[in-house]
Amino acid sequence: RFTAEFDFRTYDAEGVMLYAESLDNAAWILLALRDGKIEIQFKNEFGTKVTSGGKAINDGLWHIISVEELEHSISVKIAKEAVMSINSPGTLFKQSQGFLETKVYIAGLPRKVGNSLVKQINPRLDGCIRAWNLMNQGHSGVKEVIQEKQSKHCLVAVERGSFYPGNGMAKFEINYSNLDSAEDWLINLTMTIRPSTDTGVMFALVSNETVPLALSIVDSNSNSQKIIVTIGNITVAQLESKKLCTPRKVQVGLLVTKQQLELSVDSHTDRSNTEQLSVLHQAMMANVVTYLGGLPDVPVGSTLVTAFYNGCMEVKVNNRQLDLDEAISKHNDIRSHSCPLIMQ
Repeated sequence: RFTAEFDFRTYDAEGVMLYAESLDNAAWILLALRDGKIEIQFKNEFGTKVTSGGKAINDGLWHIISVEELEHSISVKIAKEAVMSINSPGTLFKQSQGFLETKVYIAGLPRKVGNSLVKQINPRLDGCIRAWNLMNQGHSGVKEVIQEKQSKHCLVAVERGSFYPGNGMAKFEINYSNLDSAEDWLINLTMTIRPSTDTGVMFALVSNETVPLALSIVDSNSNSQKIIVTIGNITVAQLESKKLCTPRKVQVGLLVTKQQLELSVDSHTDRSNTEQLSVLHQAMMANVVTYLGGLPDVPVGSTLVTAFYNGCMEVKVNNRQLDLDEAISKHNDIRSHSCPLIMQ
């Protein structure tokens, strides 16, 4: 019968921990998180079921999770204590010549599966799993895959936030139309950053092959960095900050309308009503794509900074917290909900 046990740690509220299916795809079981709580979905020859229960476990602490198929039910335990028992007539997976063979997927779903779930879910999950024991065979099969991929290794200690490794970006479609006032559009950014390197694009709007707005960190000298706002390849606002690449987190704000631009870093502010804003206005009236952590390939000279951002960053756009699990596309090495914890 099907069994799985592992230690699990996450700040993510939704995603797939484990999905297993029979070789003919006729039966399957899904172990996931929704609103931070464990959810089980399964299908066998007798039908489908979905249920959730227990406490929210997306608190960044380690939890022992176990799923075990018993004679007439499926048992789910957290820290060895039962939180769910789901009635299950028959067995989940049929044996073949005395063996139980299944395909197992960790932290995601095979592409063909999405629409056949009982209840749709965003499968992307940023978490850490250790002490594997699948089908009572220990970590056999899992360890070999994970050892080869550095990006799949767990961080030793984490805190809330998103971590950009300096080699990728996330792409969003965001509507900046401002329905609350006479302004045509509004960009209201609030960010918490903790950079690890001194140059990189944190936020950018791209229109065709132009970059009508970018917010970047650049090296100023050995003791400080600048945070700059560019429209095309012209700097329209900048503030210097002593040693951004330290354990402390820095608050950055950017407020832009077609008349004015205001950059704030911690308690310092730089305002501008440059004529360059007309260039941005034209792009905003057409179509812009939002990028976090870097830029796609754009022509040389279309903007001043093209390096990827490296470090922790949380972003709110027009009072909405951006969840990297909801990005249109995202580099695999970006961690959506966990930042390396730095002991100060």
